[in-house]
Amino acid sequence: MKIFYLNRTEDESGVSGTGRVAQGFIFDNGKVAVTWLSEHPTVTVYDNIGEVHAIHGHGGKTEVTMEPDFKKAFGELKSCVDNFSLSEIVNSRIPQEGAASKLLTKN
Repeated sequence: MKIFYLNRTEDESGVSGTGRVAQGFIFDNGKVAVTWLSEHPTVTVYDNIGEVHAIHGHGGKTEVTMEPDFKKAFGELKSCVDNFSLSEIVNSRIPQEGAASKLLTKN
């Protein structure tokens, strides 16, 4: 599932305001749910994100802004950290006969 917001630069109707005006979810099957962040917090389901943009885009005055996929990003970072060895990196980059190498082998 992906999260997005509708960000509006100009409110043509005078109802929803400007800035972040709605929050939505794109489900794995492509369906979309949108709820308004206003006095009228209705929820509507659409067949796809294209419909949301076509209906609520107002000729570019409203932009769909996707939230980062935090779960995926966490997994990528965790994989990097789990396989990270600072000592291996340091030992591979310093000269074998240099002063730094001598300090590391002493300690």
